[in-house]
Amino acid sequence: MTPPLAFWAFAGAYGLLFAAIEVFKRRTSIPATRTRKATHLGSALLSLGLPTYLEPHWIVLLALSFTAVLFISKSKRILTSIHNVPRKTWGEVYFPLGIALSAALVFWGPLTTGVDRAHAFQFGMLVLGLLDVAAELGGSLPSPTLWFGKTLSGSLSFMLAGIMLFLACGLPFSPEMLAAVLGLTASESLLGRGLDNLALPSLGALTYLLLAASS
Repeated sequence: MTPPLAFWAFAGAYGLLFAAIEVFKRRTSIPATRTRKATHLGSALLSLGLPTYLEPHWIVLLALSFTAVLFISKSKRILTSIHNVPRKTWGEVYFPLGIALSAALVFWGPLTTGVDRAHAFQFGMLVLGLLDVAAELGGSLPSPTLWFGKTLSGSLSFMLAGIMLFLACGLPFSPEMLAAVLGLTASESLLGRGLDNLALPSLGALTYLLLAASS
């Protein structure tokens, strides 16, 4: 089966994003920690459009393709803008793999809640993109270090941004919502070496499905 035009359009958009940030990184003195985060945020926001234009199997195939591409890039140190960071991490490779896993669980999973699954998938992308960036920014503030280089201020920033995201997406404040945010915060803080990029999209999407179904 031939991939649709939207498949190649998204592939080109991701490739253009990576290339543009790589060129910017090589022509400036900006550290890779910042260009990596810019790529992270841009990729997550771009992924919001995937379920609108692609069937789930094409989303999974596209994400797995980029997982392979980024694995090769990391092995060869091609994209310095996302690989040249001081900490040991495979987060850039886990990122698209997390998207594939989320799409599979959301669209092919056993949950039949009547909730819009595309919205759930997009919510997972927002958790991956916005909340992770909030944790990164908050983590730059002086605070005790927890584990895997994570900090208390980063986790608190993730939690507060998570509450605002849940409310902005129409999920009312409740003990269940607060427990969900705390669970996501714990997952982000406990998963090191980039594994949070693998888990957060699925956890965020499944949390949305459960909370939206019960609200």
